[in-house]
Amino acid sequence: MSASGGASSKDEISSSRRSSLSANRSPSMVLGPRVSSVKIINPTSLFVPSKLTSEVFSTENPPLDWADAGLLIPHEAIRRQMAMMLQSVNAMSDSPEDKEAWKLTLFSKWYIEYLYESVHEHHDAEEKIYFPWMITKTTIPEKEFGQSHEELMSAMAEIKQCCAEIIKKGGKGCSAQVATLKEKVPKFDVDMRAHLKEEEETVPALLRENFTHEEEGQIVEQILQAGGLGLAKKFLPAVLLAAQEWTTDAFYADFVGSIPPPIKHLVDKYFLPDFENVVMIMRDAPTLASEPKLKRVPCCGIPFCFPCLI
Repeated sequence: MSASGGASSKDEISSSRRSSLSANRSPSMVLGPRVSSVKIINPTSLFVPSKLTSEVFSTENPPLDWADAGLLIPHEAIRRQMAMMLQSVNAMSDSPEDKEAWKLTLFSKWYIEYLYESVHEHHDAEEKIYFPWMITKTTIPEKEFGQSHEELMSAMAEIKQCCAEIIKKGGKGCSAQVATLKEKVPKFDVDMRAHLKEEEETVPALLRENFTHEEEGQIVEQILQAGGLGLAKKFLPAVLLAAQEWTTDAFYADFVGSIPPPIKHLVDKYFLPDFENVVMIMRDAPTLASEPKLKRVPCCGIPFCFPCLI
């Protein structure tokens, strides 16, 4: 945990890799990085299996290629954010004092504004774009995945409602809400991990058997376009920070190199700094000893400033 904000060391981005965000590698005007841009030489040039949080892939069963990476990219980010969420909920006092109301309100705002939105968009993309695309050529356990999505989104909505109540009360007198979080968040964490495991066990083989790397890249671009800059701002930093851990330098350089220059500028100058200095601190607030002073990157001052508009 860093002294500045309580974020785990795994969330910290190295200066050498951060500089790669400034490299202009691709003219494509998509809104995020693409696995299809990565030069696949051999699996050992892509991944660091010992750093994965997956229950499917590991040192004994390492990911092999684009089909595995396509799921791991969002899943590793989600699992890492959930781990920190669980840590924060466990750190909450059963009978929180009013003087620590900020811990509950900051965490609740993070959950509603960032985790809930990111995971909801991820599952919407699977349900409305990715899985319908897959069933044009193959059969997937659509009903099983669909039911799992429905249950997970219902659980997330219940947690969101609890967080909304905390915010409405200014974090004071929230013992009942804390008890609800301590009950529902651990169960959600277990259920979500089981769901991600199920997808990682099933989807990659179907992709290899029925689609090309390029075809999968095209559907991912469609998902990125649908999410827009708003989702890129909220979820892309988590993806990049996770990739810092479980991918090699070569993979990471090509991965971030596929981000179009205008989006790279926003990521490098606004999205990542704000995520590290504000968003992660909100998430980790229940673990902090004193109330932090959150400071976002200031507006550039020009009309129609993109960071301000989104």
